[in-house]
This record gives sequence, structure tokens and C-alpha cells, in this order.
Amino acid sequence: MIDIHSHILPCVDDGSKSFDMSYNILSSCVAEGVSAIVCTPHQNSKVQNADALRGRFEEFKQRAENFPVKLYLGAEIYYFDGVVQALNEGRLLTLNDTRYVLVEFSTRNEMVYIPDAVYSLSVAGYKPIVAHAERYASYLDKSGYAEIKENGGLIQVNAPSFQIRERLKTIKYLLKRGMVDFIASDCHNDTSRGVDFSVAKNFVKRRHSRMYERFFGSYYDDFLNN
Repeated sequence: MIDIHSHILPCVDDGSKSFDMSYNILSSCVAEGVSAIVCTPHQNSKVQNADALRGRFEEFKQRAENFPVKLYLGAEIYYFDGVVQALNEGRLLTLNDTRYVLVEFSTRNEMVYIPDAVYSLSVAGYKPIVAHAERYASYLDKSGYAEIKENGGLIQVNAPSFQIRERLKTIKYLLKRGMVDFIASDCHNDTSRGVDFSVAKNFVKRRHSRMYERFFGSYYDDFLNN
């Protein structure tokens, strides 16, 4: 199982605050059956620290080599005007240097029409993955989610959102229509925002058993190497 959204890289954003905390998160990942993790620290219009993140990632990867988990580097990019140029110039990180881009938007206000942003990234040759898509339901309607898919976007939802009624309502809608591509932890620490896929696993197993392997098995094991 691959977790494509994780703030496990220590001391770079609002995620893990130490190497020890990252080791605790890694231990939780192993217990949850995660075999690969994409470290996705935050980047945005003001934080375009690709080289620094690469350096910290290499250090972390070496220090975590005893854990049976593959580690990849990427970023969670807060969408802004000029994001395509920043990606083209290498100031922002894609997932494992592929064309996949994990992109997030405001969860409160519609700063940009998400399907349009997805289209802009797609026509530029990238493969946008909309992070925690269930959190935009306050302003993105059902047709908007459909447009994301039509415009070349992939949809990621957070495992903890299966425990939040309003977010689960949106996830149910997306799952029923086969629109969810990834379920990820979006973990930030080893306590209040840790790694816990149990509720998500139980829900998918009960309601969408045919999708279980896709989200929690080896279905995506090689997608970052293709």
C-alpha cells in the first residue's frame, strides 16, 4: 500500500517536528500495512525550497533505512497563479520527479475554480492529484468534482475524513461513482494527526469491497516508477 500524502519529513513544515517523531510515524505506517510513502511537505507561492527539501529527504531516507518502507519525495502544493512556471523551472516538486503533482486549494473560500486549475496543469503536461478533495464540498458542487475528472485530474481523500460526518458524505458520493483514486493519511504528527487507516479500510471493505485492493493493496505500488 502506498500513502501519497504525508507530512512525515521532519522539521520542514507544520508536520513532523523531529526525526524521532518521524520514526514513530514510520512505525505506525508499518503497522497499518503501508509499504511506500511519498513525503509531501507544503510548498506554495512563497515557499519554493525544492533543493532544501531534497537535502533533508536524503538525510531522512538514510536515517530511516531500517524501516521496511520505500520513501519518495514530493510536495503538497498550494495552488497559485504561476504554479506551472514554477514547476517547469524546478522550484516546486512533483511526486518522485514524475509528472504527478499533488495540489491543494483553500478549504474555506473558492480562490480559483478547481477544475480550471486542474485543466491548466493537465494541458501543461502534468498529472494533477487534488489533495483531500472532500474538504472543498463547501463550495465545490457535484458537477465540479465530475469536471475535475473530465479535465484530467485525480482525486485523493483523507483517511481521517471517514470519521467526520459531513466529509464522509462527500466521500460516499465520490466512491459510489468511482471517482476516488487515492486514500491517504495526510498525517502531520504521531498523536492528533497520525496514521490511521482502520475506519477507511472497514468502510471500503463493507461498502466497496471490489475497490479494496486498489486503495489498500499493491495496485499502485509502481505508479511512481512508470
